[in-house]
Amino acid sequence: MIGILRKKIRRDLFQRKGALITLIAISTIGVAVFIGMTSVWRDLDGARARYYSKYRLTDFVVDMKRAPASSVKALESLPNVREVYGRVAVAARLDLPSVQEPLSGTAISIPEEPRPVLNDLMLKRGTWFSSREAEEVILNDAFASANNLRPGDRLKVLLLDKQHDLLIVGTAMSPEFVYLLPPSGGIAPDPARFGVLYLSEPLLRRAADMEGAYNQVLGKVHDTRDVALDNTLDNISRHLDSFGVLNTIRAIDQPSVRFLADELRGLKVSATIMPSIFLGVAALILNVMLGRMVVQQRSIIGTLRAIGYSRSSVSLHYMAYGLTIGALGGLLGAAGGVLIQAGMLGIYRGFYNLPDMRLHVYSVNICAGVLISIVFAILGTIRGVRYAARLSPAEAMRPAPPERVRPILIERIGPLWRRLPFQTKMMLRDLFRNPFRSLVGILASIIATALILSTLSMVDALDLIVTREFVQVMHQDVTAGLRDPVGREVLEEAQTLPGVVQSEPELGIVCDLSNGPLDKRTSITGILPGARLHTPLDAHDNPVPIPESGLVLTKKLAEILDLKAGDRVRLRPLIGTRQETTAPVVQIVDSYLGLGAYADMRYLSRLIGEEWVSNSLLLKTEHGDGRDGLVRELRRRPAVVGMSSRLRALHQIDATFAASMGAILSILVLFSGAIAFGSVFNAALVALSERHRDIGTFRVLGYMPNQIARIFAGESLALNGVGIALGLLAGVGLAHLMSMAYNTELYRFPTVILPIRFFEGAGLMILFVSLAQLIIFRLVRRLNWLEVLKVKE
Repeated sequence: MIGILRKKIRRDLFQRKGALITLIAISTIGVAVFIGMTSVWRDLDGARARYYSKYRLTDFVVDMKRAPASSVKALESLPNVREVYGRVAVAARLDLPSVQEPLSGTAISIPEEPRPVLNDLMLKRGTWFSSREAEEVILNDAFASANNLRPGDRLKVLLLDKQHDLLIVGTAMSPEFVYLLPPSGGIAPDPARFGVLYLSEPLLRRAADMEGAYNQVLGKVHDTRDVALDNTLDNISRHLDSFGVLNTIRAIDQPSVRFLADELRGLKVSATIMPSIFLGVAALILNVMLGRMVVQQRSIIGTLRAIGYSRSSVSLHYMAYGLTIGALGGLLGAAGGVLIQAGMLGIYRGFYNLPDMRLHVYSVNICAGVLISIVFAILGTIRGVRYAARLSPAEAMRPAPPERVRPILIERIGPLWRRLPFQTKMMLRDLFRNPFRSLVGILASIIATALILSTLSMVDALDLIVTREFVQVMHQDVTAGLRDPVGREVLEEAQTLPGVVQSEPELGIVCDLSNGPLDKRTSITGILPGARLHTPLDAHDNPVPIPESGLVLTKKLAEILDLKAGDRVRLRPLIGTRQETTAPVVQIVDSYLGLGAYADMRYLSRLIGEEWVSNSLLLKTEHGDGRDGLVRELRRRPAVVGMSSRLRALHQIDATFAASMGAILSILVLFSGAIAFGSVFNAALVALSERHRDIGTFRVLGYMPNQIARIFAGESLALNGVGIALGLLAGVGLAHLMSMAYNTELYRFPTVILPIRFFEGAGLMILFVSLAQLIIFRLVRRLNWLEVLKVKE
C-alpha cells in the first residue's frame, strides 16, 4: 500500500512540475546562501584563528619615543602581563625604479636569527638574514608581489636622513598586516604603495639611532577581556610615561584586525537573515500550493480512507510533498553553496592576506542546510496536512460544500461596481475571496522589492562615501608626509616646487580625549583657517569654519565620548609637552571614515609647546597629479617620508570594490527576482488549477487566450503593485538597518537612496513579474479546454 502512495506522489509532483521547480529553486537559493556564507565564515575565521595563534598576534602595542631595553623587560612583572617584546619601528621611504613617486613604508626590527616572537613572520620566499650587520631586508610579500620584487633584487630605502641600498633576501607575511591599508588612511588596501620592511634588530637600531632602546612594545596578557586589557594598558602607560608614550592600541583596534573582525561579524549575520527570508517565502508558497491541492483531492482522500488508510498514513503522505521539495532544495543548495563559497573566497583573497584561506567542505554545514530546508518545507505543509487529517471518509467522499460567498466591499458600491468590466470583477472577487493567497503574494513582492532597493542603496552609499571624503572634503592632488613637525619655512619651500599651484600645511597629532569615564585615543588634524584643500563639512555639506581655539569633532567620536557642541573635553597630546588641558567642542561634523577631530593648526601647535609646526603638506598641481618634476624634487628631500595621490586612492577604491560590489549586486538582484518570479508563477498556477472549467467555459463563449490571460495578469498586477509600493517603503527601512549594521569606528555606511533607485527597483520587479506572466500566457494558450469540459461533465 505504501508503494501506491509513492506512485501518487510522483504523479502529483510531475503534474505540478512548474510549481515544483519554482519552490525547489527558491529553497535551493536559501540553502546555497546559508551553506556558502557559513562555510566562508568558517574558512575565514579558521584561517584567522590559525594564523593569529601560530604566528602569535600580539594583544597590545605601545608606541613610545624611546625606552631602554631594561625598562621594557621589566614590564613582564606587571599584573596580567604574560609576555612583552620590544622592537624598533620607524617610518621609511622606498624608492623603486618602476614607480615615479616615493613610497611610504614602515621598517620593523626582527631578530637577526629566526626565533619565535610576537607578530612573527611567515617566510614565503627566500631566506633569513645572512649576518647581524648585513644590509638586508625581508619584504612584506603583498608589497613585493605588487611591485614584482623578488629575493636577489635591491631596494633603496631612506631611514631618517640616510639612504640604504638593501638586498632583498626574502618575502614574508605577518598577522599584523592582514589588511594592508596605506598610512594616508582609506578603506581599500593598497599593497603596491605601502611597504612593510623587516630589518635585523642591530641594523635598524643603528639606522634609527636606537642603540640599547626600543620605541615599541608588543605584549600578551593573561586576561584578554576589554576591562582587564584596558587596565593593563593604563598600568603600562604609567610605568613608561617618562619615556614618552605616544599610543596604546589593543589588538582588536588595529585597522587590519578590526576590518577582518567587522567583516566576519557582518558575514555571520547575513548567513542567518538571507536564508531565512528565502526559505520562509518558500514555506509560504508551499502552504498555498499544498492547501489547494488537498482541497482538490478531497474525494481521493475519502477513497484512501475508505479502503483502509489511516489518518496518520494520509497525513504523512501529504507531508512527504514538503519532505521531497525540502530534500531536493537542500541537496541542490549544497552544491550551489560550494559554488558561492568558492566565489566569495576568491573575492576575499583580494582583500585579506591570510595564508591558509582554503575552501573546506563542511559536512555539518551541509547537513544543517538540508535539515533547515526540510524543516521549512514541512512547516509549509502543516495547513494542508491538518485539513486532510480532519476529513472523515464519509465527509470526504461527498463534494465539498460550496464556499460562503459574500459580496466584497467594492460590490456594495453599486454604481461603481456596475461600471467595471466583467474581467475586472472576476479579478477582484478572486483576490478578496482568497485573502491568505493574496497576502502571501504581496509579502513575497514586498521582500523581493526591499532586497533589490536596499542592495542598490549600498552602491549609492559607497559612492557617497568616496565622493564626500575624496572629492568634497579633500581637494589636494598630492599629500607629502613629513617625518617630523617643521616650521613655516616648509610652506615657503613648497610654493617653489615644480607644478605646484597651491599648498597648505597640516598638523596631525595623536591625543587622548576624555569626558568623565569615557575616553578615546585618536588623531586631531590641525588646519589653517580658510583652508581650501581640506574642508570639513557639516551635515548639510557646508564647509565648517575652524575656530581659533577648541575642537571640531566627527560625529562618531562625539557619540563615543557622549559630547555635543558646547561641551568641554579633556585633551592630552602624546608628543611635545604632553600637558593635559580642556578644550571646548565647537561643532560636530559628519565623517564616514575613521575617527578624528579638527582644530586650528596654530592652536594645536601651542598645545604641544610649539608656535607653528606642520607634519604634512597638501599640494594642488597644474595637471591634477604628481608630474616628474614634482616627484624628483620630493625624492630629493629626506624629510619627505611618503607621497600619496588623491586620484590614486580613488582609483584604488574603484578597482578594489567595483568587482566585488558588482558581483554581490548582481547575485542579490537575481535572488530577489527568483522570489518575485516564483511567487507570481506559483500563485498563477494555483489559480489555473482552480479555474480549468472557467477557462474552458470562456473559450466556448468565444473569449481569446489573451483575454483570459489578462484576468490573471490583472490579479498579478494588483497584488504586485501593492507589494512593490510597500516593498519600496520596506526597502528604505532595510537600508537604514544595514546602515546601522555597518556603523563602526573604521567606517560608516550612510543611508542613501537616490530617487532613480525607486524606479529601477520597481522596473526590475515588473520585469520579473512579466516573465512569469509570459509563461502563464503560454499555459493558457496550450490548455485543452474541450478536454477540461468533458472531464467535468
